[in-house]
Amino acid sequence: MPVYRLALLGFGNVGRAFARLLQEKRADLQAQYNIDFLVTGIMTGRHGGAIAPQGLDLDVALRRVEQGGSLQDLSVEPAPTDGLDFVRRVPADVLFETIPVNYETGEPARTYLE
Repeated sequence: MPVYRLALLGFGNVGRAFARLLQEKRADLQAQYNIDFLVTGIMTGRHGGAIAPQGLDLDVALRRVEQGGSLQDLSVEPAPTDGLDFVRRVPADVLFETIPVNYETGEPARTYLE
């Protein structure tokens, strides 16, 4: 079964809802599509970030952020310093970007994704 490495850039309301949805649908993804996933990194503006090539525990990350704590001590690698550092270093097959955006300039996501 292929295992996809996922990175979450943004872990506000949308990012956390997406993480919960991933957890809820994991068995369906395995049964219907024969795929699985690891979340190898999460980066936030308020709670720092974490990179873990072998996967982060989403329940722990969700709880930590919802209680106002930091993700940095969940990081196995040196914690990312900002979004661009995260994008450059996180080992991922897919990057989900859910950060706030300026609709006129597309920033900061535009810079991160270039």
